[in-house]
Amino acid sequence: MCLAIAASNSIALAQPKIAVEIPPEVASYASALDALKQSGGQQPIEPIFEAGIQAAPPIQAVLPELSESQFQQVRHQMQGFELGRSETIFVRPNVGYFKNLSRKIGSKADRAFFDIYERTEPDANGAFPAYIHQQTDESGCTRFDGKLFTDLYRGWLTFRTTYPDAYALESQGEIDSIETELRSGICSCENAPKTVAGLQTFVDAFPDLPITPKIKTRITQIKTNKSSFRFNCHAG
Repeated sequence: MCLAIAASNSIALAQPKIAVEIPPEVASYASALDALKQSGGQQPIEPIFEAGIQAAPPIQAVLPELSESQFQQVRHQMQGFELGRSETIFVRPNVGYFKNLSRKIGSKADRAFFDIYERTEPDANGAFPAYIHQQTDESGCTRFDGKLFTDLYRGWLTFRTTYPDAYALESQGEIDSIETELRSGICSCENAPKTVAGLQTFVDAFPDLPITPKIKTRITQIKTNKSSFRFNCHAG
């Protein structure tokens, strides 16, 4: 019986993987990027960047199942995006690529967007925003101290005010993510006093925001030892 099971398993393992189709969004993105680079003049980069962002979820969904040749094909076609499928599975923009492209052929809105985007989602921080210190493949602690949150939030508000019609989904998404972390993040990289100081800096800079009362409440909870924060936190 054991031999029969082993043989059956060997046969099953020998079966080739069912072929997985490369999402059509990959070819669409590659074609749009090629057309942009061959245009020879100043062109908006936003449509191509958004095409890549829209292609990311379907690519990520099939990334583990792609053959090695398919994986290399997708990497070639998705220039400007980083793909990973070893420790973690991800598809994310290479900000440096798009920033350089914006300097060559982009508009003022493109250049302004990728300036603040690079500060918020730096390539060197992998899949994490600048205000998260990576500690494991999938998690990290939040950098509440200093002026990082305040400066990034101000940068996004300035961008939205200056270019209200450009990169609307992406810029609002970054604003929402910052607000979510300020409102509910509990794994602080710092001790309690430094966390309070960073939150207070944000409150002082933006006293009239709808989320400011919530942040004030969090500060009070920390000072009275009633918060759910984990200080000097190690995620995981």
